[in-house]
Amino acid sequence: MRKKNNHDDHENLERWLLTYADLITLLLAFFIMMYTFSKQDAEKYEEVSSYLKAIFSGGSGILKKGSIDGTQKLETLTGKALIEGLKEKITDELNAMGGESELKNSIFIFTDERGVVIRIMDKAFFDEGKADIKPGAKKALDKICYILKDIKNHIRIEGHTDNTPISNIEFRSNWELSVRRATEVVRYFIEKGAITPERISATGYAEYRPLVENNTPENKALNRRVEIIIEKTSM
Repeated sequence: MRKKNNHDDHENLERWLLTYADLITLLLAFFIMMYTFSKQDAEKYEEVSSYLKAIFSGGSGILKKGSIDGTQKLETLTGKALIEGLKEKITDELNAMGGESELKNSIFIFTDERGVVIRIMDKAFFDEGKADIKPGAKKALDKICYILKDIKNHIRIEGHTDNTPISNIEFRSNWELSVRRATEVVRYFIEKGAITPERISATGYAEYRPLVENNTPENKALNRRVEIIIEKTSM
């Protein structure tokens, strides 16, 4: 049997130190990268943090870009990952609605600088000049509420009209109509959807934030809308 000597012990010690040094170098590079993200791009930092949180907590995490696993809870995500997850989840739920083609064709989901925007054309949710939510539209709101109830982001409901003046027993101006439609959605979210009042607000803009010019019936129809905005920042 070959006698173990001091030279062998020295080699083993060097190998261990090299492995340890490599590990420390990798960790240092990792934390420098995270620090850089946090200073230069807070949103990117939150997104990377969300992915890492899902991995190290034993969750399934993000499987691929633009697709979240059904077992990944939205409330565990933050930043851009949460916004993209919300958009995808809401889109999937509304697409799964059967026999409601007119309703689905009147709902558009996208993201912008505000967060996730669910744009609803008024004909899908309200009768002309009215603010009562149609029964079929409540099915869509139920699906949206179910997704939003466990996240902390603020929700803002905006009401918009075209520039055709309105004056009837219930509403004397487009201001009142736009605000009432927004508040009806807020009321439904609170009473039926278990959304806490602190997380939600209503705003009416009447005809003063149009998407397009109010110069044709088709354009007027585009401007009559309610927008549900899930803001990027949480409370």
